[in-house]
Amino acid sequence: MKILLLGDSLFARLEGKTIPHIDYSLRENLPNLSIENWAVSGDNSFNLLKHLSIKEIPSCDWVFVFIDANDLAQHKQVFLGEYLQNLTQIVEILLVYFPAQRICLMTPSPVDETKQVYRNHRLVEYYGGIVKQVAETYHTRLLDTVLTFSKSDKHLANLLRGSMDDGLHFGSAAYRLLARAMTDIIKEAGKSCLVSCVE
Repeated sequence: MKILLLGDSLFARLEGKTIPHIDYSLRENLPNLSIENWAVSGDNSFNLLKHLSIKEIPSCDWVFVFIDANDLAQHKQVFLGEYLQNLTQIVEILLVYFPAQRICLMTPSPVDETKQVYRNHRLVEYYGGIVKQVAETYHTRLLDTVLTFSKSDKHLANLLRGSMDDGLHFGSAAYRLLARAMTDIIKEAGKSCLVSCVE
């Protein structure tokens, strides 16, 4: 199986590994997984749209889109209407290459407001609402990262403590949690396919 990851630093960071930590954590769950990680630190939805317009999208079984942390940042904010428009265009491009149920949109991850100056839970909720709206409109899959993190037995502040310790860029525990949620989506889709094929 091969997947494509689109996003910003939260998909791109190594966090002490020799490859992006999300790649490392996903392969812990799915050892034979092939990963195309196009994430670029600092990117927002405008940047991702540009990448998709100039790069050849590889043949993959899944695509996960995690692009919002820089869009919602107050010092370089992409306004909600623009973000909606951009995310809609991103999905429409991806639908040329993937079935809707093999596209997974991911909501913004929670932040530690005691450390973050430009991001807060209110903005995470607003931009997450846009992600949910687009996922519902186009019938894609959705990974609610706030809900995923809330189910952990670890305190949010500990999950969000990465090497930068800035309340946004998280560490190994959060990457394992996120990779498990992504793996569950992939496996659940496989089970659904088996059921429908048997029926």
